[in-house]
Order: sequence, then structure tokens, then C-alpha cells
Amino acid sequence: MQVDSATESISVKIKKLLSLADGNKNEHERDAAMKLAMELLARYNLDLEAIENHTSKQEIIEFAIYLKLDPWVRYVLRAACDLYYTDFFMRPEFRGYFYDRKEYHPTFIGTKENIDVTINVAFWLMESIRIESNFLFRDNYERRSFRLGAAHRLCHRAHFLREEENAPAKPANGTAMLVLRNKLEKANKDYMAKLGLGKFYSKGSSADSNAYGLGEAFGESIDLNRNPRTRAITMR
Repeated sequence: MQVDSATESISVKIKKLLSLADGNKNEHERDAAMKLAMELLARYNLDLEAIENHTSKQEIIEFAIYLKLDPWVRYVLRAACDLYYTDFFMRPEFRGYFYDRKEYHPTFIGTKENIDVTINVAFWLMESIRIESNFLFRDNYERRSFRLGAAHRLCHRAHFLREEENAPAKPANGTAMLVLRNKLEKANKDYMAKLGLGKFYSKGSSADSNAYGLGEAFGESIDLNRNPRTRAITMR
């Protein structure tokens, strides 16, 4: 079944309801959103596959930002992408007065809604880690080690949550969400494959084991289900 323009607004509403149900810690809100989404699907004789096919064909985009990418920042971006079904690649750019300085900046791949959330969460995580590292340490090498430890732990946690969601034996509502997530993930991978990107390698060493360990503990303590309200950022 195909979703035409007459029911496009309904499909968008259904997708927003499914997103609201996804990862919502409030059991009442989660169940209510999922119930309403299923009722709309039945009322308008729609199905999840048709809606996802429609949105994946229309909404997978590239979104470029300028950001100084220390090694720990790249791990935070990877964690945020894993949590919200987006991806990113590093694009090279020549800058400076004579355009002789090569820099790398991230470009995100995914739906506009998912990219917006990914960037907001990533900047909230980075700011939280920076504030904590600056509070605990005075020396830059200790701050860098703390930030890298926190970022590594966040990346591991996000990857674990992604794998856990893809595990079988989920309830009916979880199965419905898994269909949407898998198709969105495939759409992102297909888009990235068309770009023909090479490998990008980054350093990941730490200088102080004590600061790194404290960073890991901080990364473990962050509530990844929180919906942070972040300030707008300047993007291209």
C-alpha cells in the first residue's frame, strides 16, 4: 500500500506518535501514544511498511556542521548517532587565509527530525562532560583523559542499547518500533553507500589513567533517556 498526499499528514502524525512512544520512561504516555498510533493505522487502512517507505524515500538528508573534533568528541557523536538512528561521516575542507589548512568536520545522515535530536543530545553530552572535567581538574591533560573516558563509556552504552533493541522476543509494540528502526537504519546505510566514502581514523589514547577512570564513571552515570533542552547552535 502506498501513502498518497491525502493521507500524508496522518502518516506524519503516526510517526510522531511512534517516536513519542519510543524510549519514553513514562509508561502511561508510552502506551497511550502507541495505542493511538495503532488506532490511526487501522482507521485509515495504513500499515507501518507503507509509512516507512514513504518517509525513508523523502526524508533522508545530509546536514553539515562545523565542529572542532577532538577524539573524545567523535566518540560522543557516535554515541548520539547510535541512540537516534543517524550516522555521520567526516568531510575534508581546506580553510585558512590561503586555504592550505585541511580540516575535517562532520556531516550527518538521517531524517531531519532524527538529526535535530542527535545534534541536540550530542551537544548536551559534550557540554556536560566539559563542565564536569573542568570542575574536577586544572591540567589540560587530565581534562582530556576524563573526557575521553566519559566518551568511550557513552559510546559503549549506546552500542549496547542498540544491540539490545535489535534482540528478538520483544512484545508487539516493540516489534512495530523495530520495523521502523530497521528500515530507517537501512535507508541511512544505503545513502552512505552511495557516497563511496573511505575510512577515517582517529586517535583514542589517554594520558592519565585516574582521570580516564573517573570519566568512565561519569559516562556511566549520565541518564541517556533524558530529553535535554539545549540552546540553538550555529550550523550550515
